[in-house]
Amino acid sequence: RVYRFRRQPGGIRATTMAERATGLGLVNRRGVAAKEKFGTIVEDAPNINKSGSGDGSTPTSSGDGSVANGEPGTFGYKVQEFDSASSLGSLADKVAEFVTPERTPEKTPHRAVGLLFWACTAELWRRLLGWYFLPFGLYFASLVHPAFSPSAHRTMRGQHASQVGLVVMIYAFLLSALLVYPNYFLFCAHPWIRAGFLGYIGWYVLIDYATPESGARFLPWTRRLPFWNKLADYFPVRLHKSCDLDPAGNYLFGYHPHGIIGVGAFITFATNATGFEQAFPGLDTRLLTLAINFMFPFTREVLMALGINSVTRASVQRNLTRAPGASVAIVVGGAAEALDARPGWAVLTLARRKGFVKMALKTGASLVPVFAFGENDIFEQMDNPEGSPLRRFQLWMKQLIGVTPPAFYGRSLSGGVLRRMFRSGKGPMPKRESIEVVVGHPIPCPKIAEPTLRQIDEYHALYLSSLKELYDTHRRLFHKLKRGGSHDDLHARMSKMKEMKFS
Repeated sequence: RVYRFRRQPGGIRATTMAERATGLGLVNRRGVAAKEKFGTIVEDAPNINKSGSGDGSTPTSSGDGSVANGEPGTFGYKVQEFDSASSLGSLADKVAEFVTPERTPEKTPHRAVGLLFWACTAELWRRLLGWYFLPFGLYFASLVHPAFSPSAHRTMRGQHASQVGLVVMIYAFLLSALLVYPNYFLFCAHPWIRAGFLGYIGWYVLIDYATPESGARFLPWTRRLPFWNKLADYFPVRLHKSCDLDPAGNYLFGYHPHGIIGVGAFITFATNATGFEQAFPGLDTRLLTLAINFMFPFTREVLMALGINSVTRASVQRNLTRAPGASVAIVVGGAAEALDARPGWAVLTLARRKGFVKMALKTGASLVPVFAFGENDIFEQMDNPEGSPLRRFQLWMKQLIGVTPPAFYGRSLSGGVLRRMFRSGKGPMPKRESIEVVVGHPIPCPKIAEPTLRQIDEYHALYLSSLKELYDTHRRLFHKLKRGGSHDDLHARMSKMKEMKFS
């Protein structure tokens, strides 16, 4: 029997003991233990299809028809019999609690500033490309228009369109930051503006180069901007915590897996769209990324404003010792792990990566394993087995610039150009697969000025064991929360689900 849950207008109904004996219900929809409160059981709706729903609406939780439409940020999952292959009965007391995020409502000034920014960016594109930009600009405007429409939130179809528009804007900003802004200020701007731009580049290369390691220029309000909520709801990305963390402690969060671009890590640790601030009050967390990302003009300022710093030894040590509650989040597998990012896989580049453990011991910070179920599911990747020409090229690029270029693809827009012209469902857009970020229990580490290899190996083994336990506890639950279709599809995915592997 497969059921889904839906909140009644009058509230949540408590289940009987007989109902509790058949499975689990909602995980802490209101901060209450999963075994205490449930929604009303209704039969699975027949109009749910593989894209999420049959009527064009967007479920707030993904899964093959498992979660009802509703307000963003809600969470639920299917009930299965205890004797089924996906039984969760023995794990009822170990499942992490869902964090309900506090959302900042979007207001007219937010939309006005966004429109002004994109109007200026579009003008820069036009000055570089001339009127050849016109058809691209019109198509871009048609895609992002719902994100600025005050009425988009009134319907599920409108919410879906605004979320798609936000993702398109993220792509457009990255493309503009790499190509348009530098070229315009170097070749098309007024000579005085060009001189100022060159002075800015010289300043951050020669003088301000260490700032991304210090945690400076962080603007907390940027993490609470309402458009991050739309980005999180696109997949959606949701946060689950295993326990509270002492705000006086320092923590090193190890995020796994890297995925193609680490979407869950960014949304969880660099924005408040998943409710990280409410889940762990008092923590001042910095997400760390490759130093090369701070070499691009303007983009480096955006990253530092969001509290993103470079992942160097100096940065880790400074950010873990700034003050009580100072913490960092590191995507431990890095670029190498991205090459093994495939739906259903859990191949982690972790067996020989022990530098983060050494830094935790040197600073006395607790290690906290974090696993994101679904991070590998939002993109497909071309086959690149060890020794293949593609794999060798990717590894060569990693040695050259520190970044691997995964040959990945996602989905095309249902009404987009790619699907209409080529009849292909493949495209650059990430799939709408839920990313469930589960924060595990902390592993206290003693403060040792110069930890020995034996001590590093000991705590590295503890970390691997804790991470594997976190994965095994939740994988049966969260691997079911995928937009898929029928129950047979679910069993097919479950049978292909990989055991965690360390490389």
